[in-house]
Amino acid sequence: MKPGLWRHSLRLRLAFWNAAAGAAAWLAGIAAVMVLGLWRPANTSDLFLPLLAGCPCAAIVLGIASYFIAGHVLKPLQEMAGVTRRLSANALRERLPVANPHDELGQLAADCNEILRQLETSFAELDRLTADVSHELRTPLTAMRAVGEVALRERNPAILHDAVGSMLEEISRMNQLIDRLLLLVRADNDKMPMQLEPGLVRKALLEVSETLSLVAEEKRQRLLVMCADPLLAVFDHALLRLALMNLTQNAIRYSPADKSIILRASAVDDSVLIEVADQGCGIAPEHQQRIFERFYRVDNARSRAEGGVGLGLAIVKWSVERMGGTVELDSEAGRGSTFRLRLPAVRS
Repeated sequence: MKPGLWRHSLRLRLAFWNAAAGAAAWLAGIAAVMVLGLWRPANTSDLFLPLLAGCPCAAIVLGIASYFIAGHVLKPLQEMAGVTRRLSANALRERLPVANPHDELGQLAADCNEILRQLETSFAELDRLTADVSHELRTPLTAMRAVGEVALRERNPAILHDAVGSMLEEISRMNQLIDRLLLLVRADNDKMPMQLEPGLVRKALLEVSETLSLVAEEKRQRLLVMCADPLLAVFDHALLRLALMNLTQNAIRYSPADKSIILRASAVDDSVLIEVADQGCGIAPEHQQRIFERFYRVDNARSRAEGGVGLGLAIVKWSVERMGGTVELDSEAGRGSTFRLRLPAVRS
């Protein structure tokens, strides 16, 4: 037998060890029968046949039987190995065969398939993220280059001044994109500190309203807070503020002038419902399922013109879910949108 074949064939090793065990069991059986006095050979020739003939026969029969049984038992593993050899970072669609989902091998295959599914999803998201980030960074860089070339060509101080202003705006947008990406990377790695504790919801709403009131006034909009003073919820102050700031900024950005944006909260069963409602353009049903994805925009051109990078709602979803809550959207095209954050209430 070749050493390589012996090392790489579990089937052969199982057959050999079972054959050896069969021979040993045969010898042990003869010894036990003799010790118990159930059989006593009259002479040496009577012992010759059971020892020299029966022992090899037992080993051969058990070894051959073990070889075929092992082949049947190990066949699913061989099929799994064949599939895994075809897997790579660019080919994660294949799945391991599950002959019997109830036995150990079937459960192992099912667990491996779930890992493959997660890997496939992660690689797809990574590819999409890389493409989106490249596109988002290329856009302001292209704009800065074009503005800079025009300013250098014209050699006009006024044009140079405007060009520097435009470049600073694009740099600010790039910094915003990088900051939000770093935040989401830390979120994915679960490195964001969090402190869940009971807090007044109205206080959090008023902080966001006061912070963004000047931004709203520039568009002649009003921020209205509707919440009972003693309403309590369990939340992390920084994460709730982050979610509400993103939602309110979006409401201001996409709502027309002379409209009101409402921040309200109420107790519903064993949770607290926080809503940010606007009277803007609304979101069509075909976009609502994907609106919380990273870099997803309903209108790419308009979002970039308004300064959005397509990460705000992804941050909102992550923030709320990390606090043990959920986020919902109720919207109709042309009639505004209402984002609802559902957080745990304080149990008395």
